[in-house]
Amino acid sequence: MKKIQKISIWDYILLSLGFFVFFTLMRPYGIQNSVSDNLWALQSLGCCTLIFIGSMISEIIVTYVMGFPCDYSKEWPYQVKRKVFFYLILVILVSAIIGVYFTSIEWGLEHWYYYWVDYDGKFTLEYYFNSFTQNIIWTLFVSIYWYFITRSRMKEYKIQELLSLNDAIEGAEPVRDEQTDKVEITSEYKESLTVSPSDILYIESVANYLSIWYFKDGELVQKRIRNTLKNIEEMLEGYTFLLHCHRAFLVNTRFITHVDGNSAGCQLHLFSIDRTIPVSKANIESLRRILPGTGKAG
Repeated sequence: MKKIQKISIWDYILLSLGFFVFFTLMRPYGIQNSVSDNLWALQSLGCCTLIFIGSMISEIIVTYVMGFPCDYSKEWPYQVKRKVFFYLILVILVSAIIGVYFTSIEWGLEHWYYYWVDYDGKFTLEYYFNSFTQNIIWTLFVSIYWYFITRSRMKEYKIQELLSLNDAIEGAEPVRDEQTDKVEITSEYKESLTVSPSDILYIESVANYLSIWYFKDGELVQKRIRNTLKNIEEMLEGYTFLLHCHRAFLVNTRFITHVDGNSAGCQLHLFSIDRTIPVSKANIESLRRILPGTGKAG
């Protein structure tokens, strides 16, 4: 599968520029108002640099300390949680370091601590909270950019995933039917079906019954018996080409013709039928492993 772009240096640069644009359009208030215009170039360059450094530090903390690496295969709630942590850490950092930076420019490096004291020389967080509020507002604007980028990359990941599965299907060599043995699928009412596992197309759980679709003498037929999919899966244990792809479906992966889908999940197209079989996101990796060319084949 093609590697999907994750967080890059360019993301950090754009994040820094986003802060610069916000800072340019809405000159911060408080102590930062006292910065003279002739220091604007130095101030702006320093801002972008510090935001860049703060972004990298925040990314390291979120990824390695908090355990939320950039992974576009994860669900949307994961992406939101990760970015909330990232921006919160970033705002906490830059509210401190940029405030100290501005103070050092205005009053001199030896007076950097003025950011943390009032006119009486007593410790205060007033300037810090002012900066924190401004940066929270800034991150709301940046989050709009992040929303579209994340959606785009999640969609790209999904497309690449489907292409990978379809390439595996198209590149697979025909499988000889080495499974000549038959199994007896029993019912709670002593009704049973004797069938070769390789002839099963799919099994669907409907209420308290199972709808078993299989080939008999070249014809696709259906058998309904009263049982659970969990019991049938245990009966067919060892036949690795039969995949429990969804809570209501067990499918024979040898009859998959292609795969399609969207951000909500993917669907399997099977030989000889028009309907599609859903695959839950939790089972996509199992599907990839079982298909020829992507992992262990059954």
